[in-house]
Amino acid sequence: MDIVLELPHEPGAPAYRRLAEAIRDGILDGRFRPGEKLPPTRSVAASLKLARNTVLEAYEQLTAEGYLTARHGSGTYVAADLPERALHAPAPASSGPAKPEPAREAPLSAFGRRVVSGEVPLQMRREDGGHVYEFRYGTPSFQEFPMDAWRTLTKRVLDYPPRELLGYGTAEGLPALREALARYLQRSRGVRCSADQVIIVNGSQQALDMAARVLLDPGQTVALEEPCYPGARVVFTANGGQLAPVPCDREGIIVSAMPADARLAYVTPSHQFPTGAVMSAARRLELLRWAEQADAIIIEDDYDSEFRYEGRPLAALQGLDEGNRVLYTGTLSKVLLPALRLGYVVAPPGLHGAIAGTKWLTDRHVALLYQAVLALFIEEGHFERHLRRMRKVYERRRAVLLASFHEHFGERAVVTGTESGMHVLVHIQDVADPAQFIEEARQLGVGIYSAQPYYTLTPPPGASFLMGYSSVTEDGIREGIRLLSKIRA
Repeated sequence: MDIVLELPHEPGAPAYRRLAEAIRDGILDGRFRPGEKLPPTRSVAASLKLARNTVLEAYEQLTAEGYLTARHGSGTYVAADLPERALHAPAPASSGPAKPEPAREAPLSAFGRRVVSGEVPLQMRREDGGHVYEFRYGTPSFQEFPMDAWRTLTKRVLDYPPRELLGYGTAEGLPALREALARYLQRSRGVRCSADQVIIVNGSQQALDMAARVLLDPGQTVALEEPCYPGARVVFTANGGQLAPVPCDREGIIVSAMPADARLAYVTPSHQFPTGAVMSAARRLELLRWAEQADAIIIEDDYDSEFRYEGRPLAALQGLDEGNRVLYTGTLSKVLLPALRLGYVVAPPGLHGAIAGTKWLTDRHVALLYQAVLALFIEEGHFERHLRRMRKVYERRRAVLLASFHEHFGERAVVTGTESGMHVLVHIQDVADPAQFIEEARQLGVGIYSAQPYYTLTPPPGASFLMGYSSVTEDGIREGIRLLSKIRA
């Protein structure tokens, strides 16, 4: 590798000493890490236009000082253990302690200012989990993922990769995957679409951002559920939308409370996030009539509809849409693995071009290898087999969670949103200090999370917690809830 150094200007000082000083400074400020191999002396000499003997002398000087170490037949390395004086390098002489210069504020755009200001609190960043009994929402059961099948399909794709997987792909996604997803959504969710309407995205968060970009001008109103998924709330705010929280009841968003001037509405009709309410058929038709009258677009976030345990499966809102008013989006992070970052949008014909163009501008396309493997995974039946297995696993865990709350809390705990999904909303009546309750739970190894961040307005009184059960074993659920019942906060 080449080495790029600026030798200090010291008239009369020999070149080897100036080179040694430059390398020493690079070690002290972290450009050269402990244990890192330095380039051969010939390469450094050629790069810096110095005599090789000059470089040799500089290396020898730093080796004698303990900054470098020479390994016979291998080369010269930064010392793994720097000399003590390097760890306590003297500060430059001054009349007082050196003060860091304040960071210069960058000239941000309005979007950038909204992102870094309080208008877009980055509370949606996931907290570190890792508790013994982790009830964090949205994490699938990694142990159940069919890794052998995924590995076999990946190897098949890599053994004989077609030419189109090695270059740039189309913004919309691989045709094979779009066709496979369109067929799956038609038969499992009642979505009315063709493969031409499907766009592959890096998770549903990117879908929301692209929709906001193409549908919102700054200052326009966005109607969204109260409470709501924070990632939607902040992406609309960052794009200049004016949020209009609309309350939800047991049938979903209350359409009669929708603002008439909303340009956009964001809903989770199949399993309202986070309350778990399921939007009734009458409410769905009412919402579609509102969109038609308001000349608005509805974003339907179908984030975990694959997991339903009670009643008949409900078709997507999009399947009822006669006026091309619904932009449908889903994610594979919760049914497969979050690390894949795969999601999809089904765009109405009038929006497809704008959404696909925005996708091209932001990142061109989702990783083609993952797309090709997922297409095979769906076409060969692995995907739906995995879904059937996970429904059974999550249904058992849900049943254990409900039974455990009944056993240890009785009427002290009210659990809602139990019909489907991967989480429930739990209200514990006698918790006086929710933050203290959460802290004491974590000290016992139980990770639970407040529902307060999901409210745009003032949350209702009391202690409500969003509890995911998908990544906790049945025994872990029993023990975690037993430990929660011992807390008096």
